Amino acid sequence: MSQAGAPTQAVFASAPGRLELSGASGGPRLLVALDRRALCRVEAETSGFVVEAKQSLTRTSARDAAELVALAPAAYPAHALIALGARPGLRVVTEWKLPVGAGISGEAALVLATTAAVSRAVGRELEPRELVALAREVASGAGLVDDAGLEAALRGGVVLARPGAGPLEAGAVAVDPGRIDESLMVVDAGDAAALPGGAEAPPAPDTALDAAVTERMANALVGGRYEEVVDLVAADSEGRPASDGQRRIAELVRRAGGAARWQGAGGLVAVWAPPGERGPGRREAVRAALEAAGFKALPLRVDLRGLELD
Repeated sequence: MSQAGAPTQAVFASAPGRLELSGASGGPRLLVALDRRALCRVEAETSGFVVEAKQSLTRTSARDAAELVALAPAAYPAHALIALGARPGLRVVTEWKLPVGAGISGEAALVLATTAAVSRAVGRELEPRELVALAREVASGAGLVDDAGLEAALRGGVVLARPGAGPLEAGAVAVDPGRIDESLMVVDAGDAAALPGGAEAPPAPDTALDAAVTERMANALVGGRYEEVVDLVAADSEGRPASDGQRRIAELVRRAGGAARWQGAGGLVAVWAPPGERGPGRREAVRAALEAAGFKALPLRVDLRGLELD
């Protein structure tokens, strides 16, 4: 640290974004961390604070953290700087390379990476439980609520998050990531924001059914019953608003033996289709059907690294 309290060299942090495989806000949610990572860099600044968000192409400067919050109340770096008692002389740069609402969420990953980077920059090393609790506080100050996403960003892999759980009380789902990679595909329907109002889809109306399906899906993954997950993904998708393109993909997938879950207004669709045990199976049939219709799965894999800080 310099005498002014700024880091003598830049601090870098990154955390994975996540895709929701099952569940809805207010109930248990099954999340998969994917290898699309949110980035944060904290470095010395000549005076005051500078917050630069490359994902939204915004830059805000202020003499102190209170002024920064007043100028940009939804900027989580500003709330992180206040929560950690940072002294002026810092620049915080964040980056998330996918559009907001694309279907792979990076906001929680950005909050966690920013909180971790600012914490190290001011000389505080937080235990994971403390870090998640503080990141929740930072997110709340900025008007964001995504506790489940914070857990997935911290741990990586597959996480079952239950409502009301405290920091680190979400359960890591003990599943072979290779089996997730070979069964899960993500496809772009090409009609982002085509849902009514262009907003994130609301949860399915039957939250009790939602919760039961999510718990059963997590148990099926732990037990290696990947074929069983097909019907559970289909059940979880019932009642969720979808664009025409998302519904078209879902129908193609269903006819080929898989199941699809659309990811809100971003146009993305999560497709579950496990491969055959000793030859071509659902995955091969679904991929062929999608490619014949002009769709191609995005090159995504499960991220096992979770939060990284350097």
